[in-house]
Amino acid sequence: MIRKILENIGLTRGEAEVYEALVNLGQSSTGNITNNAEIASSKVYEVLQRLQKKGLVSFIVKNGVKHYDATPPERLIDFLEDKKEQISASQDEIKKIIPLISKKSGSVEEHNETIVYTGVEGPKIVLNEILEAGKRGHSNYGFGTDIDPYVNAVPNFLKRYVNESKKYKFKTKLIFAKGFKSPNITAEIRFISKNYLPPVRTMIYENKVAIVDFTEPITTIIIHKREIAESYKKHFELLWKIAER
Repeated sequence: MIRKILENIGLTRGEAEVYEALVNLGQSSTGNITNNAEIASSKVYEVLQRLQKKGLVSFIVKNGVKHYDATPPERLIDFLEDKKEQISASQDEIKKIIPLISKKSGSVEEHNETIVYTGVEGPKIVLNEILEAGKRGHSNYGFGTDIDPYVNAVPNFLKRYVNESKKYKFKTKLIFAKGFKSPNITAEIRFISKNYLPPVRTMIYENKVAIVDFTEPITTIIIHKREIAESYKKHFELLWKIAER
C-alpha cells in the first residue's frame, strides 16, 4: 500500500521500493536495502541520491560505511508542496506561450485526424476540450442515455467542468433519455425516447465529435473533421426539434 501511494504522488517504482524498505528497516546499509527492496545493487546508489535530493532520505557514516534512513514522514507533505510550486511555475510559463502556439496553429490549414484513448483520461480530455472550445465562444451539443457514467467515473472532474461552464456561460445543449436527471445545471436539456439515442455518450464541439464508451475498458474516440461534425450536428438538431422539455 505504501509503495503504491508513493508512486501515485510522483516517485518512481525504484524510489518507492527503496523508501518503503527504509521505513521497514530503519537505518540500513546499501546491502540490506538492496535485499529488502529487490533492486539491483548497481541502481541503489542512484536511487538513494535521487531520494536525498527530494529530501526523503538522509544518511550517517558508521565506521566508514554510510547508513541510510527515511526522513520523517511529514517530509512527504513538503515534497508535494514543492511539486505544487513547480507545477504552478510551469503553468505560468505555459500561459506565456499559449498565445504564440495558438497563433501558429491558427495559421496552419486545419488537419483531420481521429484519436483513440483507452482509460479514464479519455473522458477527462473530452471535457477539457469542450471547456476550451466554450471559452472561445463555441457551443457544444451532446447525446446521452438514461444514466450519466461521468458521475461515477470522474465525479470531481465533472463538478469542476460544471463550475467552469457556469463561470464562462457558454451554450450547451444536451439530449437525454426520459427520466434522466443531469448534474449539469448550466445546460439546456431536452428528453427523448431511449430508442432514438446512441448507447454511448456523444459530444459535438467545434469541428470535433467525441464518442465515449464507458464499458471496460473505457474507450474514447475523438474525430476531428468538419464534415463529420456538421453531419452529427444536423442529426442532433433533428432530434432536438422532436425532444421534449
